[in-house]
Amino acid sequence: MVLESLVSDLLNRFIGDYVENLNKSQLKIGIWGGNVVLENLRVKENALSEFDVPFKVKAGQIGRLTLKIPWKNLYSDAVVATLDGLYLLVVPGATIKYDELKEDLYQQEAKQKELQRIEEAMQLAASREKPQDQKKDSFAEKLATQVIKNLQVKITSIHLRFEDDLSDPEHPLSVGVTLSELSLQTTDESWKSCILNEAAKISYKLGRLECLCAYWNVNSPIFYKGSWEDIVDQLQAGISSKDLEIPHYQYIFKPIFASAKMCINPTAELELKSPKLDLNLEVQNIDIQITRPQVRQTERRVRQTKRQTGERDKERDR
Repeated sequence: MVLESLVSDLLNRFIGDYVENLNKSQLKIGIWGGNVVLENLRVKENALSEFDVPFKVKAGQIGRLTLKIPWKNLYSDAVVATLDGLYLLVVPGATIKYDELKEDLYQQEAKQKELQRIEEAMQLAASREKPQDQKKDSFAEKLATQVIKNLQVKITSIHLRFEDDLSDPEHPLSVGVTLSELSLQTTDESWKSCILNEAAKISYKLGRLECLCAYWNVNSPIFYKGSWEDIVDQLQAGISSKDLEIPHYQYIFKPIFASAKMCINPTAELELKSPKLDLNLEVQNIDIQITRPQVRQTERRVRQTKRQTGERDKERDR
């Protein structure tokens, strides 16, 4: 029950703070059953507030998040985490109409999070003062190590986009990053998928990156003025793959494909025979492009920023 509660708390903290429609009771039931499935979660408008940036989320969705945890066979089976679909459109805060009720709710949530952080800090300080049971710590460490050994992760269909038609209305800007697939799986020393047992000292991980790219569109079409559903559909349709490169996007990083082979030895510091992490990374191509319109847009924005700063300085001197 301790591990189930820990996983539940972690998911609530790292997901619940950023989405609106997370059913926490259903989440707990799913975790205890070893099979969590979360679908169509809406990202909160103020999800970026703790980073203290002048931007807000106009539309965001987590398509499907699954977590399979074999509680009865953690030493002989894999924990599998899958994220299929993360779509996020970010805009300057001034773009979104002020909503007093929403702002009050967000402020209350921020206060509750701060109180929770204080309470957790006090509990952590109190736990450090108590003598620890080395046997319990040793069991927890062994279990965590075994879970990490056989952890499998797969992430697909990611599109993060920023739009701005306020700074330069005549030349709207959109900047984004898309990812078709990222996967990480446990293998044997021959790089074939397997389950490592408790006796295995070295764990092997095979990673694969498919179609990671970044674009910077000058005089860009603007998504944020459409409905929430239309925005998410457009973000989903704007993800390049190995068979499809979006034709009207002005890429600064053309699609990147890569693979990685990792050997992890947790006891390397004691043995002093091999590195703790041995990484072999293979990248097919890296194609970087900057166009003249993109450079001109940057120059215009720099000039505009200087002009606005000068105007603020004059107002302050008065």
